[in-house]
Amino acid sequence: MNWRLISLAYLSLFALSLLDNGRSPTYNAILKDLSLGPAKGSYIFSIASFISLIVNLTAIKWLPKLGPVVSTRIALSLMGVSGLSMYFTGVWVSYTFLIISSIFLGLGLAICTITMNVLVINGATLSARKRLFSGLHAIYGFSSLLAPFILSFLIKLGGDWKGYFLLSGLIAFFVIILTSKTKTLPPKSEEEVKSNQDVALKYRVVFGLQLGSYVASEIALSTRLPYYLNHTQGIDEVSAGYYLSLFFLALCAGRLLFSLKNFNFKNEHLIAFSHITTLISFFLGYFIHPLFLSLCGLTMSYAFPMAMDYLVEVFQRKSDYMITSVMTWIGVMLALMHFLFGQINEVFGAKIALLICPALTITSLMSLIIFNLQKRKLNESSGHF
Repeated sequence: MNWRLISLAYLSLFALSLLDNGRSPTYNAILKDLSLGPAKGSYIFSIASFISLIVNLTAIKWLPKLGPVVSTRIALSLMGVSGLSMYFTGVWVSYTFLIISSIFLGLGLAICTITMNVLVINGATLSARKRLFSGLHAIYGFSSLLAPFILSFLIKLGGDWKGYFLLSGLIAFFVIILTSKTKTLPPKSEEEVKSNQDVALKYRVVFGLQLGSYVASEIALSTRLPYYLNHTQGIDEVSAGYYLSLFFLALCAGRLLFSLKNFNFKNEHLIAFSHITTLISFFLGYFIHPLFLSLCGLTMSYAFPMAMDYLVEVFQRKSDYMITSVMTWIGVMLALMHFLFGQINEVFGAKIALLICPALTITSLMSLIIFNLQKRKLNESSGHF
């Protein structure tokens, strides 16, 4: 077990999620201060997602050359610059700086979401891998839960969203200093890299669509939940923030549970059960009480870490390449989701736009079923990915 690699992965995700999830509780304030509508304001999310897509498409070139450790440090630097840029966005009331900060954030997020998973693969033992993936993404839930409380604390001290992003940016730089002793990994040969990138397109598409749809669903709900509750349910911003905090608390609790206990079920079965229970919880929240929307955090919590462990289990030595492929699909689905949500919200309102969440969950479930059928046929023919 290489704990320095694991620590770098965990701390970089902590810094990432403070910046990423700070956009949701500050979204309304940013729109108000910059006098933006929801369609134009949605570029906060869609531009970062589009930039992330470009980075993901080129990952097969830069990741083998730079390695996950150096790449993570670059990602942290970019995220730090993004936080500082968001601060000046508010100081100068500049839409241009908002776009610039979204670009830097997109670059940092894309690199870090690839490398943190690669760091866990390289640092974890086989027996601990599933729990460490769950622990890694529990960090996301924890820092996402922490984000609204940090914002509230800063507001009580007389600050606002500008101070939140300044602090988050400085934390990213601090992680670089804290993990400076982590040694870089030896580069792989060109022959090994080419061999590990030999995965048929149909498997990359279906597996990527499965994870991309799931992540887009989770992000759609977490980033738009306060806005939805405020504009369709008449719930004030403070109370809507509590619902978001409960979502992240449930997300964190579920992932923490899976990091401490190894459940004796197949990964694909756990993922399917997560999607089915998420659909049930979502529609209970949509039609009966919004509390169930927050509880989607619990039902969603273990889907992504189990899917990452499933990826390593199925593709083995080709996992690094498949992670870059999957992250490309995540970038595609996030960009598409943010764009569609903004447009649907503008025309039909937030209540209809939120239905993107279950539509994406169903897409992910269907993709999982198709991939498992493909895998079964491949196994029967004694083939390999």
